[in-house]
Amino acid sequence: MRLLSNPRVIAAALTGAACAGAAMAQEHGAPGQNQDGVYAIDITTKQGSCDKAYHWMIAVSGGRVRSAGEMPLEASGEITQRGIVQLAFERFGQIATARGRLSRGSGSGTWYSPTLQCRGFWQASRQG
Repeated sequence: MRLLSNPRVIAAALTGAACAGAAMAQEHGAPGQNQDGVYAIDITTKQGSCDKAYHWMIAVSGGRVRSAGEMPLEASGEITQRGIVQLAFERFGQIATARGRLSRGSGSGTWYSPTLQCRGFWQASRQG
């Protein structure tokens, strides 16, 4: 997949795993809900010259996010117990941010990369 070989694509995909904009997810997040687990993330670009679609895996532990795939990434941010997603990613100087909501093992939101001038939305589902 090109995501693993192109720094520009990597940043866009990272962005998708969690990015800026209004949350488009369900509003069912209950206080104290555990968001830990591995999630498959499908990322779609709606604006900019980034690839149109990506697939990525993340792991959430204690609300903190890290890459669960083969590519190490600089990730910061969190997924709260209420399911609010606020993340930032960096790779090769490319930056992406993601925002959204997780609830009951799935969620969605938007992403944006100021360095790549791309944006879009993401959807996630818990794998384990």
